[in-house]
Amino acid sequence: MSNSLTEFLVRRLVSFVFMLFFLLTAIFVLFRVMPGDPTAMLVSGRLTEESRQAMLENFGLNRPLHEQYIVFIRNVLQGDFGISFFYREPVADVIFPSLVNTLMIMLPALTLVMIIAYFWGSVVGWNKGTALDRWGTYIPVSLRAVPHFILGLGLLIVFSYNLGWLPTGGMGPIGGADKSVLERLTSPTFYKYAALPFTTALLHYIADPMMLMRNNIIGEREKDYVELHRLKGLHPRQVRRRAARNSMLPLLTWLTPMIGIAFGGQILIEVVFSWPGIGRELVLAAQRQDMPVAQAAFFMVAVIVLLTNLVVDLAYGYFDPRISYGKT
Repeated sequence: MSNSLTEFLVRRLVSFVFMLFFLLTAIFVLFRVMPGDPTAMLVSGRLTEESRQAMLENFGLNRPLHEQYIVFIRNVLQGDFGISFFYREPVADVIFPSLVNTLMIMLPALTLVMIIAYFWGSVVGWNKGTALDRWGTYIPVSLRAVPHFILGLGLLIVFSYNLGWLPTGGMGPIGGADKSVLERLTSPTFYKYAALPFTTALLHYIADPMMLMRNNIIGEREKDYVELHRLKGLHPRQVRRRAARNSMLPLLTWLTPMIGIAFGGQILIEVVFSWPGIGRELVLAAQRQDMPVAQAAFFMVAVIVLLTNLVVDLAYGYFDPRISYGKT
């Protein structure tokens, strides 16, 4: 590993740590200034005042804010997000299964979106103005115009209610909730349940990166190096591949915020298909004023975005030789 790359990694890791600290502080403040009483879920109004105070003291909610903040940071650094006000269980036991459930849908969906967008966007952009370009962009853009919950309901009506090919919702048959991740991933039944939410996410998110790739490669076609490759006698497919590689940087930029949106914002897909993911859990926690769960869910989504940002920064250097890690 070169010195410049090592210095770059150190700078990015230090920045990552500062961002995490800022993020934790923002989350702590945000949930303390929200309207409403977050202890209402935790403390029943039927309890006596003595019992109420004892419960608040047990959870540390009657301490001064600066003490709560120190305890919050210390616990998070130890991987402890507290006890859910609603479930009365450790937050980690609530959040991590939901996060894994979302990952099992969104990770393969976004990976496939990027692969299809890269190849299909480069093909239709390289054939600008042809029937392939028109129909190749019209269909995904039309699907993008449909709200994802409408798209999901449409797939549900066709493939579940009319044809009866796929289940209507959930992650598996009743009684199979205790299966491990490995058992789910190795079970054909799981893929039947995952097919519709996966397809909905894929069809909804494919248009934006595909159009980005198409527009970028149209611009690359006019550049001198493309003409130079043609004059050298390279096969048109080889020329297109080289132009496609230089066109994918904005695609990586698109991916960074999209990770956060996809993981935190696909609540409607999870609601339509009764998929117990972190997006649905986050909204339910906010509605229930379950502060520990909501804090942890926000934190998890934000960490995923920060890690993606770090990976994309590294990928930029690989795909764009003009970038030098030694430059600040």
